[in-house]
This record gives sequence, C-alpha cells and structure tokens, in this order.
Amino acid sequence: MSFEQRFRKWIWPILASNSDAHLLCVARNLVHWLTELLHAENHDFRTNGEVHLLKCLGSTATVILDVGANCGNWAFEAYQYCTNANIYCFEISTKTRAKLSSNVAPYERIKVIDFGLLDHMGQEKIKYYPERDTVTSICDFPHPEHAVWTQESVKTGDSFIEDHRLEHIDFLKIDAEGSDFKVLQGFEKILTRGKISVIQFEYGYACILSRKLLIDFYEYLEPKGYILGKLHSNHVDFRSYQLVDENFFGPNFVAVHRSHQFLISQLVGL
Repeated sequence: MSFEQRFRKWIWPILASNSDAHLLCVARNLVHWLTELLHAENHDFRTNGEVHLLKCLGSTATVILDVGANCGNWAFEAYQYCTNANIYCFEISTKTRAKLSSNVAPYERIKVIDFGLLDHMGQEKIKYYPERDTVTSICDFPHPEHAVWTQESVKTGDSFIEDHRLEHIDFLKIDAEGSDFKVLQGFEKILTRGKISVIQFEYGYACILSRKLLIDFYEYLEPKGYILGKLHSNHVDFRSYQLVDENFFGPNFVAVHRSHQFLISQLVGL
C-alpha cells in the first residue's frame, strides 16, 4: 500500500466523523471557491492545444469536419495547418451560418453545409443569443444575455457522409455547447467502422444539462477502438476513465483511434 493510500485510510474516518465541524465546513467552502476559480479554462484555440493538434495532423489530413463552426475562426487555423484538407463547416444557427459563409467565401477548401448535425433528421429547437452567438445551444443554459428560441434543420453525420460519398474522416472537431454527445451518436455507422481518425469534443458544465457525462464518452468510444484523453497546451493526457475525472474541467478532450499509434505518440509527446 502506497503512502497516499495509507494516509487516506487514516484520515478519511477522522474527516467523516467530523464532517459538520466548523473548521471542516470552512475548509470545504474554501475548496469549492478555489474549484470555481479553476474553471477559468483556456478557450483560446491558439494556445490551449487545439492548434498543437492541428500541427500534428498537418498535411496528412484530407477531410476535416468542424461541427459548431460559429463564424469560422477555428476553420481558418485548420486551413493554415492542414494544407491538403477539405474542411466542412457545420453551424446549426441560420443567422450565424450566414456570417460564417461570408467569412470563409474566399477559402476554396472551406465548405459551409446548410444544416446542423445531431443524432436525428428533422428540426431542432435551439436557444440563439444574438449578442453572443458562440453560446447558442440546444440546451437551456442560463447565460444572462438575451436569447430567442428558433427552429433549425439538422441531419446526422452518417447521412452527410453517405450523401458526399466520404470514405474516411481525418478529424472530427465538435464544439456544440452541450450537444457534443448527440453529434457523436449521429456518426454511429462510420465510428463503428473506425473510419474517423481523431475526434475532439468539449466537456464542461453544459454536459450536466445534456445529461451526458465524461463517462458516457468513454463508454461510447472505447469499445469502438478509441483512446481518450484531455487536451493540454502541448500534449494529450491519454488515460483510462476515473470517477475523479468527472469534474467538468475542460475545455476539450481528444479521442484517437488505436490504429494511429504514431499520431498517439506525437500527441503524448514521446
């Protein structure tokens, strides 16, 4: 038994029997406050590891799907680093998609698709924020800004792939404000065949509203041959799921199919 295990075995009964003591309550509140501060995560894709991941893919990537593309900023980075890739952008909000189409019009390898991606075909109700469209979502997230509910067209990833006769996806990037798991489920057929090399998805408080935790991503993707880990500024921390990981610290996790060992080694930093 390690020192840490022996210490926990000794201290746990003491803390448990005094869980309502004033000093422990003060300490617990302090820890909660610090945890809230630590949720100030880096969402700048240029420095939080997302660009590092694009660099590792580089010119080998030929097909990239950007789900939740917003106005195209991430797609521009992918265009720069993945010089042989066709980049398909999906944005569920019609109004945001119009801005996206205008922004990427000069870039011939960036293509905007005129519907959103989820786990079904048809219409979906979304909460659109006119002054802050980056947080538009199918979830009723309590952001303070003014929002309106609209109906938008959605399809599955599998249907898009079949319609465009794509055989393989090098990189599926998902930033869907809580509906990342639903987007993944829409790729069930191609995921089962192991034809998506790399997946990036968001994990945070919105997962509570969507009722999909980190464990759901692990249990869905691992049987399909993927290894998962948290994305950091210059590496991916690949590891098996642990209950303590369910802390809603994101912003991004990465899943790589186990057949791509060289890429996994690059991302680990070996």
